[in-house]
Amino acid sequence: MGKLTKTKNEIIQKSNELAIEYEAKYKGCGQCTFLAIIDALRWGGLEIIPKDMEDRLFSGICVLTGGVGLSGDGTCAAVASGALAIGLALGIQRETFNEARFRENCATVRNTLLSRYYEKYNSLLCKDVQRKFFGKAWDLARGDMGAEFLGITKGCVIMETAMATTEIILDEFEKGNVKGYVGSPEVKA
Repeated sequence: MGKLTKTKNEIIQKSNELAIEYEAKYKGCGQCTFLAIIDALRWGGLEIIPKDMEDRLFSGICVLTGGVGLSGDGTCAAVASGALAIGLALGIQRETFNEARFRENCATVRNTLLSRYYEKYNSLLCKDVQRKFFGKAWDLARGDMGAEFLGITKGCVIMETAMATTEIILDEFEKGNVKGYVGSPEVKA
Protein backbone atom coordinates (compact mmCIF):
# COMPACT_ATOMS: atom_id res chain seq x y z
CA MET A 1 0.00 0.00 0.00
CA GLY A 2 1.33 3.45 -0.94
CA LYS A 3 1.76 6.42 1.33
CA LEU A 4 -0.17 9.65 1.24
CA THR A 5 1.78 12.79 0.36
CA LYS A 6 -0.65 15.08 2.23
CA THR A 7 -2.49 14.72 5.52
CA LYS A 8 -5.97 13.29 5.65
CA ASN A 9 -7.39 16.71 6.63
CA GLU A 10 -5.53 18.45 3.79
CA ILE A 11 -6.96 15.99 1.27
CA ILE A 12 -10.49 16.36 2.63
CA GLN A 13 -10.17 20.17 2.51
CA LYS A 14 -8.83 19.92 -1.05
CA SER A 15 -11.96 17.98 -2.07
CA ASN A 16 -14.04 20.87 -0.72
CA GLU A 17 -12.01 23.45 -2.66
CA LEU A 18 -12.22 21.41 -5.85
CA ALA A 19 -15.98 20.92 -5.40
CA ILE A 20 -16.44 24.70 -5.35
CA GLU A 21 -14.14 25.17 -8.35
CA TYR A 22 -15.73 22.37 -10.37
CA GLU A 23 -19.31 23.47 -9.69
CA ALA A 24 -18.49 26.85 -11.22
CA LYS A 25 -16.99 25.14 -14.26
CA TYR A 26 -18.99 21.92 -14.81
CA LYS A 27 -22.31 22.71 -13.05
CA GLY A 28 -23.78 19.27 -12.25
CA CYS A 29 -23.63 17.57 -8.87
CA GLY A 30 -22.58 14.16 -10.23
CA GLN A 31 -19.55 15.18 -12.22
CA CYS A 32 -18.42 17.87 -9.78
CA THR A 33 -18.60 15.58 -6.76
CA PHE A 34 -16.81 12.74 -8.56
CA LEU A 35 -14.02 14.92 -9.93
CA ALA A 36 -13.48 16.64 -6.57
CA ILE A 37 -13.08 13.27 -4.84
CA ILE A 38 -10.83 11.66 -7.44
CA ASP A 39 -8.64 14.72 -7.99
CA ALA A 40 -8.26 15.47 -4.26
CA LEU A 41 -7.20 11.89 -3.59
CA ARG A 42 -4.73 12.00 -6.51
CA TRP A 43 -3.39 15.35 -5.23
CA GLY A 44 -2.85 13.71 -1.84
CA GLY A 45 -1.00 10.72 -3.25
CA LEU A 46 -3.80 8.16 -3.64
CA GLU A 47 -4.72 7.38 -7.22
CA ILE A 48 -7.69 5.02 -7.38
CA ILE A 49 -8.23 5.29 -11.15
CA PRO A 50 -5.98 6.34 -14.01
CA LYS A 51 -6.40 9.89 -15.34
CA ASP A 52 -7.69 8.70 -18.72
CA MET A 53 -10.39 6.63 -16.98
CA GLU A 54 -11.49 9.73 -15.08
CA ASP A 55 -11.99 11.55 -18.35
CA ARG A 56 -13.97 8.59 -19.78
CA LEU A 57 -16.22 8.31 -16.72
CA PHE A 58 -16.96 12.05 -16.80
CA SER A 59 -19.36 11.78 -19.75
CA GLY A 60 -21.33 8.95 -18.16
CA ILE A 61 -21.51 10.63 -14.77
CA CYS A 62 -22.77 13.88 -16.30
CA VAL A 63 -26.10 12.28 -17.18
CA LEU A 64 -26.62 11.15 -13.58
CA THR A 65 -26.94 14.79 -12.55
CA GLY A 66 -30.25 16.10 -11.31
CA GLY A 67 -31.57 12.70 -10.25
CA VAL A 68 -30.59 11.09 -13.59
CA GLY A 69 -31.01 13.14 -16.75
CA LEU A 70 -32.18 16.21 -14.78
CA SER A 71 -35.40 14.34 -13.95
CA GLY A 72 -35.13 14.85 -10.20
CA ASP A 73 -36.79 11.46 -9.77
CA GLY A 74 -33.63 9.40 -9.29
CA THR A 75 -30.83 9.19 -6.78
CA CYS A 76 -29.00 12.42 -6.02
CA ALA A 77 -26.03 12.32 -8.38
CA ALA A 78 -23.66 13.56 -5.67
CA VAL A 79 -24.40 10.46 -3.59
CA ALA A 80 -24.33 8.20 -6.67
CA SER A 81 -20.92 9.60 -7.65
CA GLY A 82 -19.68 9.25 -4.09
CA ALA A 83 -20.79 5.61 -4.03
CA LEU A 84 -19.07 5.05 -7.38
CA ALA A 85 -15.83 6.52 -6.05
CA ILE A 86 -15.99 4.32 -2.94
CA GLY A 87 -16.60 1.27 -5.13
CA LEU A 88 -13.64 2.16 -7.34
CA ALA A 89 -11.45 2.61 -4.27
CA LEU A 90 -12.48 -0.72 -2.76
CA GLY A 91 -11.69 -2.35 -6.08
CA ILE A 92 -13.77 -5.46 -6.70
CA GLN A 93 -12.49 -7.04 -9.92
CA ARG A 94 -14.59 -9.13 -12.29
CA GLU A 95 -11.94 -11.85 -12.49
CA THR A 96 -11.75 -12.26 -8.71
CA PHE A 97 -15.35 -11.48 -7.79
CA ASN A 98 -16.19 -12.65 -4.29
CA GLU A 99 -19.73 -12.37 -2.94
CA ALA A 100 -18.61 -11.84 0.67
CA ARG A 101 -16.36 -8.96 -0.35
CA PHE A 102 -19.11 -7.55 -2.57
CA ARG A 103 -21.47 -7.53 0.42
CA GLU A 104 -18.80 -5.93 2.65
CA ASN A 105 -18.24 -3.16 0.12
CA CYS A 106 -21.98 -2.54 -0.20
CA ALA A 107 -22.24 -2.39 3.59
CA THR A 108 -19.42 0.16 3.66
CA VAL A 109 -21.34 2.44 1.28
CA ARG A 110 -24.65 1.84 3.06
CA ASN A 111 -23.29 2.35 6.58
CA THR A 112 -21.25 5.46 5.79
CA LEU A 113 -22.35 7.65 2.90
CA LEU A 114 -25.94 6.49 2.56
CA SER A 115 -26.59 6.60 6.29
CA ARG A 116 -25.39 10.23 6.33
CA TYR A 117 -27.89 11.08 3.58
CA TYR A 118 -30.76 9.30 5.30
CA GLU A 119 -29.90 11.00 8.59
CA LYS A 120 -29.72 14.48 7.07
CA TYR A 121 -32.19 14.31 4.14
CA ASN A 122 -34.36 11.27 4.94
CA SER A 123 -33.87 10.22 1.31
CA LEU A 124 -31.42 9.66 -1.52
CA LEU A 125 -33.74 11.10 -4.17
CA CYS A 126 -32.72 14.34 -5.85
CA LYS A 127 -36.07 16.13 -5.38
CA ASP A 128 -36.23 15.11 -1.72
CA VAL A 129 -32.68 16.35 -1.10
CA GLN A 130 -33.53 19.64 -2.86
CA ARG A 131 -36.64 20.10 -0.71
CA LYS A 132 -34.76 19.41 2.50
CA PHE A 133 -31.77 21.57 1.52
CA PHE A 134 -33.64 24.50 -0.09
CA GLY A 135 -37.27 24.11 0.96
CA LYS A 136 -38.41 23.39 -2.60
CA ALA A 137 -37.54 21.32 -5.66
CA TRP A 138 -36.96 22.50 -9.21
CA ASP A 139 -37.73 20.90 -12.55
CA LEU A 140 -34.09 20.91 -13.65
CA ALA A 141 -34.98 19.76 -17.17
CA ARG A 142 -36.45 23.22 -17.77
CA GLY A 143 -33.71 25.66 -18.73
CA ASP A 144 -35.17 28.56 -16.75
CA MET A 145 -35.56 26.50 -13.57
CA GLY A 146 -32.13 24.95 -14.01
CA ALA A 147 -30.62 28.43 -14.32
CA GLU A 148 -32.50 29.59 -11.22
CA PHE A 149 -31.26 26.56 -9.29
CA LEU A 150 -27.65 27.03 -10.39
CA GLY A 151 -27.87 30.68 -9.36
CA ILE A 152 -28.43 29.79 -5.72
CA THR A 153 -26.87 26.36 -5.19
CA LYS A 154 -23.50 27.37 -3.72
CA GLY A 155 -22.50 23.73 -4.03
CA CYS A 156 -25.80 22.26 -2.81
CA VAL A 157 -24.60 18.90 -1.54
CA ILE A 158 -21.52 18.74 -3.77
CA MET A 159 -19.06 20.02 -1.17
CA GLU A 160 -20.38 18.02 1.77
CA THR A 161 -20.60 14.80 -0.27
CA ALA A 162 -17.13 15.25 -1.77
CA MET A 163 -15.64 15.79 1.68
CA ALA A 164 -17.59 12.93 3.30
CA THR A 165 -16.72 10.49 0.52
CA THR A 166 -13.07 11.52 0.52
CA GLU A 167 -12.99 10.93 4.28
CA ILE A 168 -14.66 7.51 3.89
CA ILE A 169 -12.14 6.44 1.24
CA LEU A 170 -9.22 7.66 3.36
CA ASP A 171 -10.62 5.77 6.37
CA GLU A 172 -10.77 2.63 4.23
CA PHE A 173 -7.23 3.32 2.99
CA GLU A 174 -6.02 3.49 6.61
CA LYS A 175 -7.67 0.10 7.24
CA GLY A 176 -5.87 -1.38 4.20
CA ASN A 177 -9.09 -1.81 2.21
CA VAL A 178 -8.32 0.48 -0.74
CA LYS A 179 -7.05 -1.66 -3.56
CA GLY A 180 -6.05 0.93 -6.16
CA TYR A 181 -5.86 -0.08 -9.80
CA VAL A 182 -3.28 -2.21 -11.57
CA GLY A 183 -0.56 0.20 -12.62
CA SER A 184 -1.03 2.56 -9.68
CA PRO A 185 1.73 2.97 -7.08
CA GLU A 186 -0.42 0.91 -4.66
CA VAL A 187 -0.87 -2.15 -6.90
CA LYS A 188 1.81 -3.94 -8.87
CA ALA A 189 0.76 -5.72 -12.07
